[in-house]
Amino acid sequence: MATFHRVASVADFQDGLVRVFPVDGVEIAVVRHDGVWHGFSGRCPHANYLLNFTRVKPEDRILCSSHMALFDLHTGCVLSGPTEVGLKRYPVQVAGDDVLVSNEPE
Repeated sequence: MATFHRVASVADFQDGLVRVFPVDGVEIAVVRHDGVWHGFSGRCPHANYLLNFTRVKPEDRILCSSHMALFDLHTGCVLSGPTEVGLKRYPVQVAGDDVLVSNEPE
């Protein structure tokens, strides 16, 4: 069973703006996009570039601005760019005003 850790308050998020938090040694990106919460690897698997403050792009895409790797927000799958490795997905929950994330990938 996954353990969830509080990372922030709901009010700390702007819709579509990615925030990265350390959770037990794992950097996890969290974003609220169109009212849905998503958690995924906080660093691009290609060059370990931090995805903090990245904005969700049209068609629900995450773009690593370092080398232009493009990922699907919903699946973490790589769509284009210099990597063949996608982003790991992490479960996110909201309890009241608290945003919680597990450091165990889905």
